[in-house]
Amino acid sequence: MKSVIELDNVSKKFGKEYALHSIGLKIGKGITLVLGPNGAGKSTLLRCMAGLYKPDSGKVHMLGADPYSDAGIRKRISFMPDNYGLYDFLSVRDNMLFFARLYGVDDKDAVSKALETLKMLDADNYIDTKVGQLSRGTKQKMLFCKALINNPDVILLDEPTAFLDASSSERVRGELSDMAKEGKCVVFVTQRVDEATRFDSRICVIREGRIIRDTTTGGLYDELFKETTVSIRLAKPISAGKLRSLGNKVKIEHGNMVKVSIRNYRDINVVLKKLMDAGAYVASVDYAEPMIERLYRGDNDGE
Repeated sequence: MKSVIELDNVSKKFGKEYALHSIGLKIGKGITLVLGPNGAGKSTLLRCMAGLYKPDSGKVHMLGADPYSDAGIRKRISFMPDNYGLYDFLSVRDNMLFFARLYGVDDKDAVSKALETLKMLDADNYIDTKVGQLSRGTKQKMLFCKALINNPDVILLDEPTAFLDASSSERVRGELSDMAKEGKCVVFVTQRVDEATRFDSRICVIREGRIIRDTTTGGLYDELFKETTVSIRLAKPISAGKLRSLGNKVKIEHGNMVKVSIRNYRDINVVLKKLMDAGAYVASVDYAEPMIERLYRGDNDGE
């Protein structure tokens, strides 16, 4: 697959501290998740891709050009930052028109695109409201709307679903999936494992300014659910006697919480069947906790 974004040995420092260490990465069309804890270098990586931060060493190519010097390339990309970056004293409509004009987008087309996106997020009734009067979650919807205003070929998103309710988050993910199917390049940064694994996509895990894993959603489950423990929440607990019949790998932690030792993620289905056969009512399975612990500790680096 031809690369849309290429980072060749990119490093970035702030003072004496490295935010990125010799990053080598090629990203094609579709969705790529960048996953890592706070301070891992995710936002710095996006800003280098967007041409906002110039690396101290290495090179960045975006759509075959240098994003730091080619203004034409910037019209084909969009960057959604983690701070909302809109003008509070302007209405939503005027914000969209302002940014659309920077991209050379016609006013009529800009308003039409804005209304289309906001309607999808159930927020089109705010089009003439001043941004400063909106809630933080609604501002996040406006920021996503702004990110799509120029119909970009490349969209770089820093925590796009932060502050959004579950329904709006799902709509944002659906829109990004549709864009990927249309041949767009989407880079989605998040610190949440549960968010990253909602996509069937490539996942790059970053820690301390280095890419420590370059895998897929399925690959991540394969790597991180080796000989670990997951929590299963029961809506209706089962008796201690029935629990003992399931073996010593299944233990009650707090009333209706059950801790289960597994070899890999496939074991979860086996355990759930045993629990239900024993009369338990399963409410949820917590996949995220063990994954977060292993990812952010850097377990199995280099495997």
